[in-house]
This record gives sequence, structure tokens and C-alpha cells, in this order.
Amino acid sequence: MADTQAAGAAGHGPRSSKQNRNAAAAVVGSVLEWYDFFLFSTSAALVFNKIFFSGESEYMATLASFATFAVGFAARPIGGLVLAHLGDRWGRKPVLQITLVMMGVGTLAIGMLPTYEQIGVWAPVLLVFCRILQGLGVGAELGGAYVWTTESAKPSRRGFYAALPGGGEFIGVVCASGAMAIVSSMDEEQFLSWGWRLPYLGSVVVVIAGFVLRYLAEESDTFEEAVAEGKKEKLPLVTAVRSHGRTILLMIGAGCATAVASYSIQGYLPAYTTQQLGMPANVAVIAITIAASVSVFGVPFCGWLSDRVGRRPLMIGGGIAIALFAAPFWLLVGTESLPLIAMAVSLGFAIMLNSMIFGPAGSFYSELLPTEVRFTGLVLARETTAVLFSGTAPFIATLLVHAGGGSPWLLAGYMALSGIITAISVWLLPETAPRALRRKAVRSGKSDDSIPVDVEYAEV
Repeated sequence: MADTQAAGAAGHGPRSSKQNRNAAAAVVGSVLEWYDFFLFSTSAALVFNKIFFSGESEYMATLASFATFAVGFAARPIGGLVLAHLGDRWGRKPVLQITLVMMGVGTLAIGMLPTYEQIGVWAPVLLVFCRILQGLGVGAELGGAYVWTTESAKPSRRGFYAALPGGGEFIGVVCASGAMAIVSSMDEEQFLSWGWRLPYLGSVVVVIAGFVLRYLAEESDTFEEAVAEGKKEKLPLVTAVRSHGRTILLMIGAGCATAVASYSIQGYLPAYTTQQLGMPANVAVIAITIAASVSVFGVPFCGWLSDRVGRRPLMIGGGIAIALFAAPFWLLVGTESLPLIAMAVSLGFAIMLNSMIFGPAGSFYSELLPTEVRFTGLVLARETTAVLFSGTAPFIATLLVHAGGGSPWLLAGYMALSGIITAISVWLLPETAPRALRRKAVRSGKSDDSIPVDVEYAEV
């Protein structure tokens, strides 16, 4: 900690001030990320299958629409790894400015696209192009925000600060789902004609605010110290895979539940409630909005809690909980009662997935890797999970429910399996929370006075 204090004395400002500024800048970008992606996932279920793929049957149009949703996830590792490489070479701050602009331009452009009736096949082609641009930017956004906030925070508070971008993502979901709930309540003709475009066009406000905040923020002390010590890697991806391959594979497994179960809920639930249950289009959107509101507070709370009890207990518990709750979740949805659906989504999506697993994940993943490959290794793990599980979740959910004759039980089994994979993967990884490490060392017989509260990164 002496180097950090010296940096503050040299003019970089106290760490507490920097961690607050950088956290605010990271949160705004995270708001935009999930604002963009929730808009797209909801639009894929309610709008795009009707105006961009209108020449197909309802089932095929829905599949085509969700396939377009998956394209963005396929683009994420490409943009993520390229930008993360630059982030480990140039710094976290400039890369996170780039990701913000890419996401913003892609979202704004979607709101201006002509429909299939207006330009034919070029409409879905342009939609895919915009989706790819979004995906290229998103690929490095949350991973970079995790790294930036973790490295800028005091070690004893890394769990809380790294969870703030995650909480910001659900502010984005609340804003996006709230906007979609309003416009989807319009007359169907108005909604499909121009109403759905309004939330996309409104994203420009977040882009401008986020860019200003990130311009005024600072690089993390940890990265600057690594550069000063000559720790930069020429090929961080190669080093990350060669030296930390097992850790990265387990990180991919650790994110399985928040990919499969989360996107089965927020991506596929609107289609299920409208097509299989015949409910109004805004029912699932309202339920997800309520759950996202819970997540805004639950994610930072569990990040804070992980600083005290450890990252692993919360994440393992979340994985087991979602495995047990997968079948009851769809039973509650099948009641066709909005209060019960909202309760199911709040328990499964907000508490088990977002708060217990997603909340501690930012600091946990960052602490597992050394500074010189942290951005690249984290993005590699997170975006591989996204390609394998997140982007395909609504598509696979549609296939599983169709294969089950409209029944969600095959999908429930898939969600339960993802929870088990997460719990096992986290169990195989080491604890990284400084206070938990300190307690473990004390129980092992070491002198309490010899163990600092602010233990540095796990590899040290």
C-alpha cells in the first residue's frame, strides 16, 4: 500500500476519491450496456420478428429474430479481445471510452432502421450489422469496468466497488424495460410503426453523459504501477492462456448460470408469456422491470457482503439455489398471475442469479488474474461464456419449449444444469476476498498481527 499512498502524494489524489470517480464513470457505461442489450432482447421477442422478418411464420420469425440476438454475442469475443489487448497495453480508461461510443452508435442506428416492407432483405442485414457493432463494443465493456473499479478501490472494498457496474447494468434494465413497458402499451400499429424506436433514440443522453464522465476519470493506480515496473505483456492473450488456462476455464463455468438462466428469463420470457400463454406483451416486461429494480440494490449489497464473508460462499449458494428453483420458477410463470410471475423473476433473476452470483463476480474474476493480463483474461472468460451460453439461451429456450410441445420443463432442466455447473466451477477456484483470506490464515495458526487486512491480489 505504500506505493499507492506515494502515488496519491505525487498528485494522483487520494485513492478514495479516485475509486469514487472511476466507479461513477464505469457505472454509466454499464447502464448503457444493458439498456442496449435489454432493448434488443425484448424487441427481438416483440418487434423484430414482425417488422424485420415478416416474411416468415411466427415460429421461424421468432427463431430468426433470436438468431440475430445471438449474432451480437458472437461479435463480443472479437471486439472484447482486441480491445482488452489494448486495455492491457494502453490502459483501462481509453478503451472504455471507445466501447461506450461503439455501443451508443449501434443502438442509435437501430432506432433509425427502415423495415422489411420498406427495403426488403436489407432491413435484417442492417439490423445484423448494428447488432455486430453493439457486440464489438460490449465485448470489453463490463470486463473493463470490473478491472477498472477493482484496481481503483481499496483492497478491503473491492467487492463493493466492483459490484457497482453490475448494479449499473440493472439501472439500464430498469430504464429499458420501463421504456418498453410504456411504448408496448401503445396501440399495436403505433408501437410497431414508431413507438418501439423511441427507447433506442433516447440512449444518446446516456452516451453523452458517460463519455464526459470517462473523460474526467483517471487510470487505475494498479495499472500505472505495473507499467512503471515494466510488467506490460506484448501478447497478454498468449500469456493468459498459457499461465492461467485452468483458472480461465473455471471462470467460464462459473458464469454459466448467469448466462443460461439469466438470458432464458430476460430474453425468452416475453416470447413465452405472449406466444405460449397468450398474455399481454408487457406482462413479462413489467416482471423483469420489478426484478431489475431489486437487482440495482441486491448486486452492490452482495458485493459488499462478499468483502466480509468471501466471494465463493455467495456464488456457490447462488448456483445451487437456481438449480433447485428452475422448475418452481416455470410453475409460477404458468399460473399466468402477474404478481406470482414478478415474484418468480425477482427470486430467480434478481436474488439468486444477479445478486448472489453476479454481485461478487467482478472482484472475484479480477482478483484471480495478475495485472498485466487481467483485462484480457477476464474478457476471454466472460465473452466465451457469452458466446456459448448467453447469446444462444433464447434460441435454445425456443427450441426446448417447442420440442416439449409448449411445456417449459426441458428448459427448466437446462437452467438447473447451468446452476450446478456454476457451483462446481466456483468451488474449484480459490477464495480471493482479503478478509476471508485473513480469517483462513488465522484459523491455520498464523499470528493475527502478521496478516494485513488489505491482502493484495490472489497471485501475490
